Amino acid sequence: MLKESTVRIKEPGARVFSGSPWIYRGELYRSQATPGTVVTVLDAGGREVGKGFFNPRSIIAVRLLTRSRKERITPAWFQTRVRQAIRLRQQWMGERNAYRVFYAEADGIPGLIVDRYGPMLVMEVLSLGLLPFMDGIIETLVEELQPEGIYERGDVSTREHEGLPRVDRLVYGQLLDPVAITEHGVNLTIEVSHGQKTGHFLDQYQNRLRVAELARGKEMIDVFCHTGGFGLVAAKEGASHVIGIDQDKNAIMRAEDNAKMNGLDEKMEFITANAFDWLRQASDGGVQSDVVVLDPPAFTKSRDSLAQALKGYKEINLRAMKLIRSGGILVTASCSYHMSETDFIAVVAAAAQDVRRFARIMEIRGQGPDHPMLPGSPESRYLKCLILTVE
Repeated sequence: MLKESTVRIKEPGARVFSGSPWIYRGELYRSQATPGTVVTVLDAGGREVGKGFFNPRSIIAVRLLTRSRKERITPAWFQTRVRQAIRLRQQWMGERNAYRVFYAEADGIPGLIVDRYGPMLVMEVLSLGLLPFMDGIIETLVEELQPEGIYERGDVSTREHEGLPRVDRLVYGQLLDPVAITEHGVNLTIEVSHGQKTGHFLDQYQNRLRVAELARGKEMIDVFCHTGGFGLVAAKEGASHVIGIDQDKNAIMRAEDNAKMNGLDEKMEFITANAFDWLRQASDGGVQSDVVVLDPPAFTKSRDSLAQALKGYKEINLRAMKLIRSGGILVTASCSYHMSETDFIAVVAAAAQDVRRFARIMEIRGQGPDHPMLPGSPESRYLKCLILTVE
């Protein structure tokens, strides 16, 4: 076991005492602990709070691993956590061949994300403290899931804050890229080495099927469509016509290939365009549809840019409402945890008021069970998805 140092919390109101796994740099007294090591966290009175990864380079200086005083943080401890997460997925995922295997703090290991795409695993390592334990974690993933390859997506800005190099690499086996998966009866190919995030937005899995049910026999516009997930499932389930818009040319090419592979290309069309520009031109030009889906990337990754993000969300929702025939459906999502559900609903309400449309929220949805949420960490519930009728 690595030698543990201690850090002490100076803030009695620190969120860690309310269930958060995060302790911010400003909440701690100075410490000589080595960045990237496991530390024992003490409160102001010297009582043990838990153990976690320490890295003063990050605003979140400690990410808790356990609150138990009895647990020893060893390589075997990490392997046990990985096995527990896999067992949980086996209970909840059924026959799915693409899902999130491990979701960082929500599964007990901060900074570790693992997604499964058929025979491939794609991982992100976002905490410096994980490095001494990665061999055991990879060994456990191979033993339990028997993938043909494990690919690490490391070219993300978060790693810079942790002092980690921004590199992508194959850490086990062979790279299958693209790789085939199945989702709600639709066959998809996923680019694990060049696609957005780890290749596919697994968190919207259940929402895609729900939207497809609502879009049967209807025309649909899927804005920020990426490789066509929402539109492909809708077309498969009986949508009469689907238009997909995304500015990523490679994603659009992949979406077109996916449509052809599933025999859906006759009722689908894809447009490479900036979503804001397309929405503005289409709404001003009188384009109409029964269902509009907005699934944009996060418009903000910090509270400092939230005000600007709110303007962006309002603009796309306002434009989308102009496209919807009376009695139609708007599906709108935000994947930024800095955007609260309350703020998101307020933005949609303001957009409806500005275009003088009567909108009603019929469902409030979020991420699926392969992305579990911690009650004490609102950040773990990042995905908000509203389904509204618009008159």
